[in-house]
Amino acid sequence: MNRFSKFATVAALAMTPAMVSAQSSAVGFGVSGGLSVPTGDLSDAVDAGYTIAGHIFLKPASMTSLRFRGDVSLDSYSYKGNTNGDFRSLGFVGNALYDLSASGGVKPYVLGGLGGFNGKSSSSSDSDTNVGIQVGGGLNFQLSGFSTFLEAKYVNVFSDDNSTGYIPITFGIRF
Repeated sequence: MNRFSKFATVAALAMTPAMVSAQSSAVGFGVSGGLSVPTGDLSDAVDAGYTIAGHIFLKPASMTSLRFRGDVSLDSYSYKGNTNGDFRSLGFVGNALYDLSASGGVKPYVLGGLGGFNGKSSSSSDSDTNVGIQVGGGLNFQLSGFSTFLEAKYVNVFSDDNSTGYIPITFGIRF
């Protein structure tokens, strides 16, 4: 069993109690996209790129400020200079979101998550799957029948010899 499979199993088991206790939970789906800004060593090799993601939201009825979200994301970057090709990161992340109190139609939140990320360069057939974290925050805007959100987070993927960091800044719609 590879490292990502072990991580996925542990993450699923860790989230099971929250899902079981959420008998009358609200479940939602969403999509988002935007700019992804590389940081650290990654920014030396690639230009800013784009990110797209799909989301599953879970709001347990018994928890007033805490929500959960599963993300599947793709971040893609073009190499700088004369190097042809691109680098992409495919992520599967479980997040906890904490809603901060607010008045009006704008509701701020903070988030933290843990997941698996697969990095691959188009110039090589090799890919690398590692554990990573993400932390950030956003704003929810409630509209008629759905809500939108604006979010920024820092993603750090740990590997054997270094880490890869980037900042996705996204706009999303939740159904």
